[in-house]
Amino acid sequence: MKKMKQAPFLIMLLFAFASNSYGQESESNFTDDYYSSNFEILYSVDTEMAYCIAPIVEERLVSDLADTTSFYNPFKKLSEYISIETSSDSLVKTYSWDRISGGSWHDNASYIQFKTKSGKIKYKRLDSGNERETGEPTDVIIYDIHNIKIKDESYYLLLGWGTHGAGLHHSLARVYKIKDEEVVLCDSFFDGNKYIQVYTNRIFKIDLKYNSEAKTLSHNHFEYDTSAGFYKPKEDKKIWLLENDKFVLQK
Repeated sequence: MKKMKQAPFLIMLLFAFASNSYGQESESNFTDDYYSSNFEILYSVDTEMAYCIAPIVEERLVSDLADTTSFYNPFKKLSEYISIETSSDSLVKTYSWDRISGGSWHDNASYIQFKTKSGKIKYKRLDSGNERETGEPTDVIIYDIHNIKIKDESYYLLLGWGTHGAGLHHSLARVYKIKDEEVVLCDSFFDGNKYIQVYTNRIFKIDLKYNSEAKTLSHNHFEYDTSAGFYKPKEDKKIWLLENDKFVLQK
C-alpha cells in the first residue's frame, strides 16, 4: 500500500523532471532529451511504480510519431532505452520497448512510423495489447528491418523477439508494405502464412536473421517433446528462400 500511495508522487516527478529537461535543452536536441528522460525514470523505478508511469510515457512518445520532426530525429539518447530501427530506404522506422508490467511475461510495445507516397508521416501500433488473451506472438521488441524489393515495390521484413514467460521465448518475422497511404501486413508471405513464429526454451538461441545477398531467412530448428515438456534443438537450421513474392521453406 505504501508503494501505491507513492505512485502519484512519482507521476508528478515524471512531469517535473521531464519538463525541466525539456526547458534546459532548448538549443540542443531537446526532444531526444525529453523522451529519454521519461524512459530513464520508467526504468529506474520498481515494477509497481512502472505500472503507473508506463502508460503516460507511452502516450507521450506516441503522440509525437505523427510529427515530421520525430521521423527525421535519430533519437540517439532515446535509443539507449528503447529499440529504434530504420529501413535502408529511410521510409520506415520502428520503436519498441518493454512496458515493465511485471512477471516473466514481457508486455512489449511496438510501433511502426512511415512515410507515405504523398510525403505524409504516419504511424501504426503493431502489438494488439490483447496478447495475454489471444496468445499471439506480436508483442515483440523489433531488432531488425530489411527492405525487400519485389517487382520495383518495397516490402519491409521486421524481425522481433519476445517472451510470454514459462521459461520460453520466441522470435517473429513479419512483412509489411506501404499501400494507399497506410502500412499493411502481408498476410501470406510465408508459404501462405502471415508470419513465422519460432518458440523454444530461453536457454537456447533462436538466431532468426535475414541474409540479403542469399535472400534467405534462417533460424535454429527446435522440436517440442511432449513427454518432457521441453523444446529440443535439432542439428539443422530452417531456411526460408525468397522466391518471387514470398518466402518458401526449403526441404
